[in-house]
Amino acid sequence: VWEGLKNFKGAEAVYIKPMYWAEHGLDGLVPADPASTRFALCLFETPMRSTEPVRLTVSPYRRPSPEVAMTHAKTGSLYPNSGRMMLEARARGFDNALALDMLGNVAETASANIFMVKDGIPMTPADNGCFLAGITRKRILKLFRDNGIAAKEKTLTVKNFLEADELFLTGNYNKVVPVIKLDDRDFEPGPMAKQAMTLYMDWARSTCK
Repeated sequence: VWEGLKNFKGAEAVYIKPMYWAEHGLDGLVPADPASTRFALCLFETPMRSTEPVRLTVSPYRRPSPEVAMTHAKTGSLYPNSGRMMLEARARGFDNALALDMLGNVAETASANIFMVKDGIPMTPADNGCFLAGITRKRILKLFRDNGIAAKEKTLTVKNFLEADELFLTGNYNKVVPVIKLDDRDFEPGPMAKQAMTLYMDWARSTCK
């Protein structure tokens, strides 16, 4: 990573993407042969759009359960489902889609984890195995709790989100992004999203010293 970063000027935002795949297995299917695992590291310039709020709509498509998909990994096989969620949402004038699990509870969005805030308490859907509980989500939870904010993980419904005071997304690509609309409900970029971003960037810069 450090060698690759030398190819950039130092001022631009760079996304670091490690990738693994197996070249051999049982007739090209699983189980893959671990000895054939290959690795690639991709670094590319891309801006962080944390200051650009997003508009969400509830997707008609759902996240699969662990019984029917490899939900515990960031796998390419899950991307087509996310892609159709995003395309359907954008066709209706939104930026991203709120994805439910098979039971009808909120899981995440098509491309990031999600938090809601009610009465000063940030909450995010509990990790029930049907979506990838990302590293940025986990970091934000820890930073909140380390700073005296009682962030919760719990089962949440669309109704909970529509009645929230504030919504924001977390993900490794843009870190923290405020939500300004969920279907017919408008939101203002809130203080908890701003605090989450401040705590995250302070932590990130402190680890680079």
